[in-house]
Amino acid sequence: MGKASRRMLQELIDGERDPEVLANMALTRMRPKIPELRLALEGRFSAHHALMIRMHLAHVDHLSAAIDGLDAQVDAVIAPFVDHVARLMTIPGVGKRTAEVVIAEIGVDMTRFPSAAHLASWAGLCPGNHESAGTRRSGRTRKGNAALRVALCKAAWAGVRKNDSYPGAQFRRFQRRFGRKAEGKAIFALRPHAGGHGLARPCRS
Repeated sequence: MGKASRRMLQELIDGERDPEVLANMALTRMRPKIPELRLALEGRFSAHHALMIRMHLAHVDHLSAAIDGLDAQVDAVIAPFVDHVARLMTIPGVGKRTAEVVIAEIGVDMTRFPSAAHLASWAGLCPGNHESAGTRRSGRTRKGNAALRVALCKAAWAGVRKNDSYPGAQFRRFQRRFGRKAEGKAIFALRPHAGGHGLARPCRS
């Protein structure tokens, strides 16, 4: 859906069928792929295909406009908390959208949580502790806040990909503990740990 790709699709809709002409509309990083584009643009393209692409593009534009409208509404609502958003975004892996979700779900008054561990437990990011007669039966977590869990999971994955970051170091430590094949378990363990070292403090008024 980039500028060059949209132009190629529009030209196809308008009647252009020459693969050479269409491929040469490529810009910047697409330019080295012109030979592959020529091959991709060869073939049968009828009025029916043009109609379907026109309808799909119109639908995409409609959804994009709806998203822009919602983004504007979110910006208006989050405006009183822009400083909190900025502080949350200093945490590796936390972007604007994740910061907005965190504030929407837990607010900015951290005095309601006695500690970061209580916040992690409320969010459902702590391992379960089902133990009976000295035998641990389950480590399954409670459901907690689904939106917050998803947002922090994405933030954790983004954070571990940053070189020399605290989340990355913690993730590798958990991987060594749980095994290389337990990436999901390691990333889940990282979420409350990262929260305890960042999410509880930047939101404090």
